[in-house]
Amino acid sequence: MTERIIKKRKALIKPFRSFTNVPNRMEQVRVKNGVIYINDSKAENVNATYFALQSIRKPVIWIAGGDDAKTDYWDLMPLVRRKVDAIIMIGNDNSRLNVYFTPVIDDIYEVATMTEAVRLANKISEQGTTVLLSPACKPDLRFADYQDRGQQFVNAVKNL
Repeated sequence: MTERIIKKRKALIKPFRSFTNVPNRMEQVRVKNGVIYINDSKAENVNATYFALQSIRKPVIWIAGGDDAKTDYWDLMPLVRRKVDAIIMIGNDNSRLNVYFTPVIDDIYEVATMTEAVRLANKISEQGTTVLLSPACKPDLRFADYQDRGQQFVNAVKNL
């Protein structure tokens, strides 16, 4: 390669070296015992959760749910079948999540708080797993907004 091409390549790569992810959008919170915890609380629709699941290469424990306004989860089915080991639901009404995914996921849990969700995820996860908060719904009344939901996840993960 010529020196000019090498300089161009270095200039193109430089911004990516200093990039830090924004909170609540595929934010890696912690790695504990080989388990990665990711906060994607801003994923308030199926499309955002689709891309989150698609980007993860390891088995996933998916924390999902919230104010489910007749969400159609069908587009997530191929990724859930292939990547998700367990679903932990947190929300007012998780019946739609249950209807969609009970036929393909054996381990589906329902919890009342984010702390419970994170503790359960920690308990059932194995080394090499990713715990992903990517709700595919707007927050229900237990959270002020997606930022509060994400911060509760971050706090619970840090307290493990």
